Amino acid sequence: MRFPLVRSAALTLAIVLVMTVAGLTAPQTTTLEFWTISLQPFFTDYVNGLIADYQRANPGVQIKWVDVQFQAIEQKLLAAIAGGVPPDVVNLNVEFTVRIAEKGALLDLDGAVPAADRARYFEGLWGGTRFRGRAYGIPWYIAPPVLFFNSDLFKKAGLNTLNPPDTEEEMVAAARQIKDRTKAYGFMPLIDGTRLMHRFLENGLPMLSADGKRAVFNTPAHVAYLQKYVDLFKGDYFPDDTLRRGFNGAVERYSAGQLGMLLVGPQFLLRIKESNPEVYAQTFVGPYPAGKGKVIHAGLMALAVPKASKHQQEAVKFALFVSNDENQLEFSKLPGTVLFPSTKKAAADPFFKQKGAGPEFKARAIAADELKSGRDLTVVVPNQSELYKIFREAVESAFFGKMSPKEALDWAVREWNARL
Repeated sequence: MRFPLVRSAALTLAIVLVMTVAGLTAPQTTTLEFWTISLQPFFTDYVNGLIADYQRANPGVQIKWVDVQFQAIEQKLLAAIAGGVPPDVVNLNVEFTVRIAEKGALLDLDGAVPAADRARYFEGLWGGTRFRGRAYGIPWYIAPPVLFFNSDLFKKAGLNTLNPPDTEEEMVAAARQIKDRTKAYGFMPLIDGTRLMHRFLENGLPMLSADGKRAVFNTPAHVAYLQKYVDLFKGDYFPDDTLRRGFNGAVERYSAGQLGMLLVGPQFLLRIKESNPEVYAQTFVGPYPAGKGKVIHAGLMALAVPKASKHQQEAVKFALFVSNDENQLEFSKLPGTVLFPSTKKAAADPFFKQKGAGPEFKARAIAADELKSGRDLTVVVPNQSELYKIFREAVESAFFGKMSPKEALDWAVREWNARL
Protein backbone atom coordinates (compact mmCIF):
# COMPACT_ATOMS: atom_id res chain seq x y z
CA MET A 1 0.00 0.00 0.00
CA ARG A 2 2.97 2.35 0.45
CA PHE A 3 4.41 1.84 -3.06
CA PRO A 4 2.37 4.57 -4.77
CA LEU A 5 3.46 7.08 -2.09
CA VAL A 6 7.12 6.10 -2.44
CA ARG A 7 6.87 6.23 -6.24
CA SER A 8 5.26 9.69 -6.02
CA ALA A 9 7.99 11.00 -3.71
CA ALA A 10 10.71 9.65 -6.00
CA LEU A 11 9.08 11.26 -9.00
CA THR A 12 8.85 14.60 -7.19
CA LEU A 13 12.53 14.38 -6.22
CA ALA A 14 13.49 13.59 -9.81
CA ILE A 15 11.56 16.60 -11.11
CA VAL A 16 13.21 18.87 -8.55
CA LEU A 17 16.66 17.55 -9.50
CA VAL A 18 15.98 18.07 -13.23
CA MET A 19 14.77 21.61 -12.61
CA THR A 20 17.79 22.36 -10.44
CA VAL A 21 20.24 21.03 -13.02
CA ALA A 22 18.43 22.93 -15.79
CA GLY A 23 18.64 26.10 -13.75
CA LEU A 24 22.35 25.60 -13.20
CA THR A 25 23.08 25.03 -16.89
CA ALA A 26 20.78 27.71 -18.37
CA PRO A 27 22.80 30.53 -19.96
CA GLN A 28 22.95 33.67 -17.88
CA THR A 29 22.06 36.86 -19.78
CA THR A 30 24.48 39.77 -19.51
CA THR A 31 23.12 43.16 -20.54
CA LEU A 32 25.60 45.82 -21.61
CA GLU A 33 24.50 49.44 -21.95
CA PHE A 34 26.19 51.21 -24.87
CA TRP A 35 26.07 55.00 -25.21
CA THR A 36 26.94 56.86 -28.42
CA ILE A 37 26.99 60.55 -29.35
CA SER A 38 24.46 61.85 -31.91
CA LEU A 39 24.51 58.82 -34.24
CA GLN A 40 20.74 58.63 -34.64
CA PRO A 41 18.99 58.71 -37.06
CA PHE A 42 21.68 58.67 -39.78
CA PHE A 43 23.59 55.67 -38.43
CA THR A 44 20.76 53.79 -36.72
CA ASP A 45 20.82 50.85 -39.16
CA TYR A 46 24.60 50.55 -38.94
CA VAL A 47 24.70 50.49 -35.11
CA ASN A 48 21.74 48.10 -34.90
CA GLY A 49 23.57 45.82 -37.34
CA LEU A 50 26.70 45.91 -35.17
CA ILE A 51 24.67 44.97 -32.13
CA ALA A 52 22.86 42.14 -33.92
CA ASP A 53 26.17 40.70 -35.16
CA TYR A 54 27.69 40.82 -31.69
CA GLN A 55 24.68 39.22 -30.01
CA ARG A 56 24.66 36.40 -32.59
CA ALA A 57 28.33 35.69 -31.95
CA ASN A 58 27.94 36.00 -28.17
CA PRO A 59 24.80 34.17 -26.99
CA GLY A 60 23.67 35.35 -23.60
CA VAL A 61 24.84 38.96 -24.17
CA GLN A 62 22.29 41.67 -24.85
CA ILE A 63 23.27 45.21 -25.86
CA LYS A 64 21.07 48.14 -24.87
CA TRP A 65 21.89 51.12 -27.10
CA VAL A 66 21.35 54.70 -25.89
CA ASP A 67 22.15 57.66 -28.17
CA VAL A 68 22.89 60.95 -26.37
CA GLN A 69 23.25 64.46 -27.79
CA PHE A 70 26.78 65.90 -27.67
CA GLN A 71 25.93 68.78 -25.35
CA ALA A 72 24.42 66.39 -22.77
CA ILE A 73 26.86 63.47 -22.78
CA GLU A 74 29.32 64.58 -20.09
CA GLN A 75 26.79 65.60 -17.45
CA LYS A 76 24.57 62.60 -18.17
CA LEU A 77 27.54 60.24 -17.77
CA LEU A 78 28.73 61.85 -14.53
CA ALA A 79 25.21 61.64 -13.11
CA ALA A 80 24.92 57.96 -14.11
CA ILE A 81 28.29 57.15 -12.50
CA ALA A 82 27.36 59.02 -9.32
CA GLY A 83 24.03 57.19 -9.22
CA GLY A 84 25.67 53.78 -9.59
CA VAL A 85 24.03 53.08 -12.97
CA PRO A 86 26.75 53.85 -15.54
CA PRO A 87 26.79 52.57 -19.11
CA ASP A 88 29.24 49.75 -19.77
CA VAL A 89 30.69 51.31 -22.93
CA VAL A 90 30.45 55.02 -23.71
CA ASN A 91 31.46 57.04 -26.77
CA LEU A 92 33.40 60.18 -25.75
CA ASN A 93 35.67 62.71 -27.39
CA VAL A 94 39.21 63.13 -26.07
CA GLU A 95 38.39 66.15 -23.93
CA PHE A 96 35.56 64.37 -22.10
CA THR A 97 37.56 61.13 -21.81
CA VAL A 98 40.54 62.76 -20.10
CA ARG A 99 38.40 64.97 -17.89
CA ILE A 100 36.41 62.00 -16.58
CA ALA A 101 39.56 59.86 -16.25
CA GLU A 102 40.97 62.65 -14.08
CA LYS A 103 38.14 61.94 -11.64
CA GLY A 104 39.23 58.30 -11.46
CA ALA A 105 36.00 57.11 -13.06
CA LEU A 106 37.29 55.26 -16.17
CA LEU A 107 39.00 51.91 -16.66
CA ASP A 108 42.71 51.97 -17.57
CA LEU A 109 42.63 50.47 -21.07
CA ASP A 110 46.40 50.11 -21.37
CA GLY A 111 46.00 47.50 -18.66
CA ALA A 112 42.69 46.00 -19.82
CA VAL A 113 43.46 45.62 -23.55
CA PRO A 114 46.10 43.07 -24.66
CA ALA A 115 49.17 44.48 -26.43
CA ALA A 116 48.30 42.68 -29.68
CA ASP A 117 44.92 44.43 -29.78
CA ARG A 118 46.41 47.84 -28.92
CA ALA A 119 48.90 47.44 -31.78
CA ARG A 120 46.09 47.41 -34.36
CA TYR A 121 45.46 51.12 -33.82
CA PHE A 122 47.65 54.00 -34.96
CA GLU A 123 49.99 54.67 -32.06
CA GLY A 124 49.28 58.41 -32.02
CA LEU A 125 45.54 57.79 -31.86
CA TRP A 126 45.77 55.16 -29.12
CA GLY A 127 47.82 57.63 -27.11
CA GLY A 128 45.30 60.42 -27.69
CA THR A 129 43.36 59.62 -24.53
CA ARG A 130 46.35 59.33 -22.21
CA PHE A 131 46.16 60.88 -18.76
CA ARG A 132 49.21 60.59 -16.51
CA GLY A 133 50.70 58.02 -18.85
CA ARG A 134 47.68 55.70 -19.17
CA ALA A 135 45.12 55.46 -22.00
CA TYR A 136 41.42 55.58 -21.09
CA GLY A 137 39.79 55.36 -24.50
CA ILE A 138 39.84 52.93 -27.43
CA PRO A 139 40.15 54.99 -30.64
CA TRP A 140 37.06 54.81 -32.85
CA TYR A 141 36.58 57.25 -35.73
CA ILE A 142 38.26 60.44 -36.87
CA ALA A 143 38.22 62.98 -39.74
CA PRO A 144 41.65 64.55 -40.43
CA PRO A 145 41.67 67.97 -42.11
CA VAL A 146 42.89 68.45 -45.67
CA LEU A 147 43.62 71.51 -47.81
CA PHE A 148 40.93 72.66 -50.25
CA PHE A 149 42.01 75.39 -52.65
CA ASN A 150 40.23 77.40 -55.32
CA SER A 151 42.10 76.61 -58.55
CA ASP A 152 40.71 79.72 -60.28
CA LEU A 153 42.12 82.04 -57.58
CA PHE A 154 45.39 80.08 -57.61
CA LYS A 155 45.78 80.63 -61.35
CA LYS A 156 44.93 84.34 -61.10
CA ALA A 157 47.58 84.68 -58.37
CA GLY A 158 50.20 82.90 -60.50
CA LEU A 159 50.34 79.84 -58.25
CA ASN A 160 50.81 76.29 -59.51
CA THR A 161 47.60 74.27 -58.97
CA LEU A 162 49.61 71.05 -59.28
CA ASN A 163 51.94 72.08 -56.45
CA PRO A 164 49.88 73.31 -53.48
CA PRO A 165 51.63 74.48 -50.31
CA ASP A 166 53.13 71.58 -48.40
CA THR A 167 54.03 73.36 -45.17
CA GLU A 168 52.46 76.04 -43.02
CA GLU A 169 55.10 78.54 -44.13
CA GLU A 170 54.36 77.81 -47.79
CA MET A 171 50.64 78.28 -47.11
CA VAL A 172 51.28 81.69 -45.54
CA ALA A 173 53.35 82.70 -48.59
CA ALA A 174 50.60 81.51 -50.95
CA ALA A 175 47.97 83.42 -48.95
CA ARG A 176 50.01 86.61 -49.26
CA GLN A 177 50.37 86.14 -53.01
CA ILE A 178 46.64 85.52 -53.51
CA LYS A 179 45.72 88.66 -51.56
CA ASP A 180 48.35 90.83 -53.27
CA ARG A 181 47.40 89.76 -56.78
CA THR A 182 43.65 89.08 -56.64
CA LYS A 183 42.46 91.18 -53.66
CA ALA A 184 40.62 88.06 -52.38
CA TYR A 185 41.77 86.67 -49.05
CA GLY A 186 44.06 83.68 -49.38
CA PHE A 187 43.09 81.97 -46.13
CA MET A 188 41.50 82.22 -42.72
CA PRO A 189 44.11 80.55 -40.48
CA LEU A 190 43.02 78.28 -37.65
CA ILE A 191 44.18 80.64 -34.90
CA ASP A 192 40.91 81.91 -33.43
CA GLY A 193 40.40 81.40 -29.70
CA THR A 194 41.62 78.09 -28.38
CA ARG A 195 42.49 76.72 -31.83
CA LEU A 196 45.79 78.59 -31.55
CA MET A 197 46.69 75.96 -28.90
CA HIS A 198 46.55 73.28 -31.61
CA ARG A 199 48.80 75.35 -33.89
CA PHE A 200 51.35 75.73 -31.10
CA LEU A 201 51.38 71.97 -30.57
CA GLU A 202 51.53 71.21 -34.31
CA ASN A 203 54.72 73.27 -34.33
CA GLY A 204 56.29 71.47 -31.39
CA LEU A 205 55.51 74.29 -28.94
CA PRO A 206 54.10 72.83 -25.69
CA MET A 207 51.24 74.35 -23.76
CA LEU A 208 52.14 72.73 -20.42
CA SER A 209 55.23 71.50 -18.60
CA ALA A 210 56.01 67.79 -18.78
CA ASP A 211 54.20 67.15 -15.50
CA GLY A 212 51.17 69.18 -16.63
CA LYS A 213 51.37 71.47 -13.61
CA ARG A 214 52.56 74.70 -15.26
CA ALA A 215 51.65 76.68 -18.38
CA VAL A 216 54.69 77.30 -20.59
CA PHE A 217 53.23 78.91 -23.72
CA ASN A 218 55.00 82.28 -23.35
CA THR A 219 58.49 81.30 -24.55
CA PRO A 220 60.15 83.42 -27.27
CA ALA A 221 59.14 80.79 -29.84
CA HIS A 222 55.46 81.00 -28.82
CA VAL A 223 55.57 84.79 -28.89
CA ALA A 224 57.20 84.81 -32.35
CA TYR A 225 54.55 82.44 -33.69
CA LEU A 226 51.70 84.61 -32.44
CA GLN A 227 53.47 87.77 -33.63
CA LYS A 228 53.65 86.36 -37.17
CA TYR A 229 49.88 86.06 -37.38
CA VAL A 230 49.27 89.41 -35.66
CA ASP A 231 51.44 91.01 -38.37
CA LEU A 232 49.47 89.20 -41.09
CA PHE A 233 46.23 90.41 -39.53
CA LYS A 234 47.46 94.01 -39.35
CA GLY A 235 48.51 93.73 -43.00
CA ASP A 236 44.96 92.66 -43.91
CA TYR A 237 46.05 89.22 -45.09
CA PHE A 238 43.08 87.58 -43.41
CA PRO A 239 39.70 89.04 -42.37
CA ASP A 240 38.52 89.72 -38.81
CA ASP A 241 35.84 87.08 -39.50
CA THR A 242 38.63 84.70 -38.63
CA LEU A 243 38.54 85.78 -35.00
CA ARG A 244 34.78 86.34 -34.73
CA ARG A 245 33.36 83.49 -36.80
CA GLY A 246 36.29 81.13 -37.24
CA PHE A 247 35.47 77.83 -38.84
CA ASN A 248 31.91 78.64 -39.99
CA GLY A 249 32.99 81.96 -41.48
CA ALA A 250 35.80 80.26 -43.42
CA VAL A 251 33.51 77.60 -44.92
CA GLU A 252 30.95 80.23 -45.95
CA ARG A 253 33.56 82.54 -47.47
CA TYR A 254 35.20 79.69 -49.38
CA SER A 255 31.84 78.42 -50.63
CA ALA A 256 31.12 81.92 -51.96
CA GLY A 257 34.35 81.89 -53.99
CA GLN A 258 35.93 84.58 -51.79
CA LEU A 259 38.70 82.54 -50.14
CA GLY A 260 41.71 80.89 -51.73
CA MET A 261 42.30 78.06 -49.26
CA LEU A 262 40.31 76.19 -46.64
CA LEU A 263 41.49 73.72 -43.98
CA VAL A 264 38.67 71.34 -42.97
CA GLY A 265 37.70 67.67 -43.00
CA PRO A 266 36.84 66.06 -46.35
CA GLN A 267 33.16 65.88 -45.37
CA PHE A 268 32.80 69.61 -46.03
CA LEU A 269 33.12 69.06 -49.76
CA LEU A 270 29.50 67.91 -49.65
CA ARG A 271 28.44 71.25 -48.14
CA ILE A 272 30.42 73.20 -50.74
CA LYS A 273 28.91 71.13 -53.55
CA GLU A 274 25.39 71.85 -52.32
CA SER A 275 25.90 75.57 -51.70
CA ASN A 276 27.95 76.46 -54.79
CA PRO A 277 28.52 73.84 -57.53
CA GLU A 278 30.73 76.28 -59.44
CA VAL A 279 33.21 76.63 -56.55
CA TYR A 280 33.04 72.88 -55.99
CA ALA A 281 34.08 72.37 -59.63
CA GLN A 282 37.06 74.70 -59.09
CA THR A 283 38.15 72.98 -55.87
CA PHE A 284 41.42 71.06 -55.83
CA VAL A 285 42.70 69.13 -52.83
CA GLY A 286 46.09 68.80 -51.16
CA PRO A 287 47.51 67.46 -47.89
CA TYR A 288 47.20 69.54 -44.74
CA PRO A 289 50.18 71.95 -44.68
CA ALA A 290 52.28 70.61 -41.81
CA GLY A 291 53.80 72.62 -39.00
CA LYS A 292 57.30 72.02 -37.68
CA GLY A 293 56.12 69.31 -35.27
CA LYS A 294 54.92 67.07 -38.14
CA VAL A 295 51.67 66.22 -36.37
CA ILE A 296 48.12 67.11 -37.40
CA HIS A 297 45.33 67.99 -35.01
CA ALA A 298 42.23 65.89 -35.73
CA GLY A 299 39.27 65.42 -33.41
CA LEU A 300 39.00 61.78 -32.30
CA MET A 301 36.03 59.85 -31.00
CA ALA A 302 36.83 57.07 -28.54
CA LEU A 303 35.13 54.29 -26.56
CA ALA A 304 35.59 54.26 -22.79
CA VAL A 305 34.56 51.83 -20.04
CA PRO A 306 33.49 53.28 -16.67
CA LYS A 307 35.18 51.66 -13.67
CA ALA A 308 31.77 51.18 -12.11
CA SER A 309 30.63 48.85 -14.92
CA LYS A 310 29.61 45.50 -13.47
CA HIS A 311 30.82 43.78 -16.66
CA GLN A 312 34.20 45.33 -17.38
CA GLN A 313 35.69 42.36 -19.24
CA GLU A 314 32.67 41.94 -21.52
CA ALA A 315 32.49 45.70 -22.03
CA VAL A 316 36.10 45.85 -23.23
CA LYS A 317 35.43 42.92 -25.56
CA PHE A 318 32.41 44.69 -27.05
CA ALA A 319 34.29 48.01 -27.46
CA LEU A 320 37.09 46.19 -29.31
CA PHE A 321 34.46 44.59 -31.55
CA VAL A 322 32.83 47.94 -32.37
CA SER A 323 36.22 49.45 -33.28
CA ASN A 324 37.79 46.45 -35.06
CA ASP A 325 39.13 46.63 -38.62
CA GLU A 326 36.04 45.22 -40.32
CA ASN A 327 33.49 47.34 -38.49
CA GLN A 328 35.45 50.58 -38.81
CA LEU A 329 35.90 49.98 -42.53
CA GLU A 330 32.19 49.33 -42.95
CA PHE A 331 31.42 52.54 -41.05
CA SER A 332 33.75 54.50 -43.37
CA LYS A 333 32.05 53.09 -46.47
CA LEU A 334 28.52 54.16 -45.57
CA PRO A 335 27.02 56.41 -48.29
CA GLY A 336 27.32 60.09 -47.46
CA THR A 337 29.79 59.38 -44.65
CA VAL A 338 33.28 60.85 -44.64
CA LEU A 339 34.75 59.28 -41.52
CA PHE A 340 38.06 57.51 -41.18
CA PRO A 341 39.19 54.48 -39.16
CA SER A 342 41.70 54.50 -36.32
CA THR A 343 43.14 51.08 -37.19
CA LYS A 344 46.07 50.60 -39.57
CA LYS A 345 44.61 47.70 -41.52
CA ALA A 346 41.28 49.39 -42.19
CA ALA A 347 43.00 52.62 -43.27
CA ALA A 348 45.13 50.67 -45.77
CA ASP A 349 42.06 49.25 -47.54
CA PRO A 350 41.90 49.95 -51.32
CA PHE A 351 38.57 51.73 -50.74
CA PHE A 352 40.43 54.87 -49.65
CA LYS A 353 42.52 54.90 -52.85
CA GLN A 354 39.60 54.61 -55.29
CA LYS A 355 39.75 57.14 -58.10
CA GLY A 356 36.80 59.17 -59.31
CA ALA A 357 35.81 62.37 -61.04
CA GLY A 358 35.16 64.58 -57.99
CA PRO A 359 37.70 66.05 -55.53
CA GLU A 360 36.19 63.95 -52.73
CA PHE A 361 38.05 60.87 -54.01
CA LYS A 362 41.43 62.60 -53.71
CA ALA A 363 40.43 64.10 -50.35
CA ARG A 364 39.60 60.65 -49.03
CA ALA A 365 42.95 59.20 -50.14
CA ILE A 366 44.89 62.13 -48.64
CA ALA A 367 43.03 62.02 -45.31
CA ALA A 368 43.59 58.27 -44.98
CA ASP A 369 47.31 58.78 -45.57
CA GLU A 370 47.39 61.51 -42.91
CA LEU A 371 46.10 59.18 -40.18
CA LYS A 372 49.64 58.15 -39.29
CA SER A 373 50.35 61.78 -38.32
CA GLY A 374 46.97 62.44 -36.72
CA ARG A 375 46.70 63.37 -33.07
CA ASP A 376 43.92 64.85 -31.00
CA LEU A 377 45.79 67.80 -29.54
CA THR A 378 43.03 68.98 -27.22
CA VAL A 379 44.57 70.56 -24.11
CA VAL A 380 42.75 69.19 -21.08
CA VAL A 381 43.29 71.10 -17.83
CA PRO A 382 41.46 71.59 -14.53
CA ASN A 383 39.05 74.56 -14.54
CA GLN A 384 39.06 74.19 -18.29
CA SER A 385 36.28 76.62 -19.20
CA GLU A 386 37.92 79.37 -17.13
CA LEU A 387 41.41 78.76 -18.49
CA TYR A 388 40.15 78.59 -22.08
CA LYS A 389 38.36 81.91 -21.57
CA ILE A 390 41.61 83.48 -20.36
CA PHE A 391 43.48 82.14 -23.38
CA ARG A 392 40.84 83.47 -25.80
CA GLU A 393 40.97 86.90 -24.16
CA ALA A 394 44.76 86.96 -24.46
CA VAL A 395 44.69 86.01 -28.14
CA GLU A 396 42.06 88.62 -28.98
CA SER A 397 43.93 91.28 -27.00
CA ALA A 398 47.04 90.60 -29.09
CA PHE A 399 45.19 90.74 -32.39
CA PHE A 400 43.21 93.87 -31.58
CA GLY A 401 46.17 95.79 -30.19
CA LYS A 402 45.23 95.87 -26.51
CA MET A 403 48.47 94.04 -25.61
CA SER A 404 51.56 92.96 -27.48
CA PRO A 405 51.81 89.20 -28.19
CA LYS A 406 54.41 88.89 -25.41
CA GLU A 407 52.29 90.79 -22.91
CA ALA A 408 49.21 88.76 -23.83
CA LEU A 409 50.91 85.38 -23.46
CA ASP A 410 52.74 86.40 -20.28
CA TRP A 411 49.42 87.49 -18.75
CA ALA A 412 47.66 84.28 -19.79
CA VAL A 413 50.46 82.09 -18.40
CA ARG A 414 50.35 83.91 -15.06
CA GLU A 415 46.58 83.47 -14.85
CA TRP A 416 46.78 79.79 -15.80
CA ASN A 417 49.52 79.05 -13.27
CA ALA A 418 47.55 80.74 -10.52
CA ARG A 419 44.76 78.21 -11.19
CA LEU A 420 46.64 75.02 -12.11
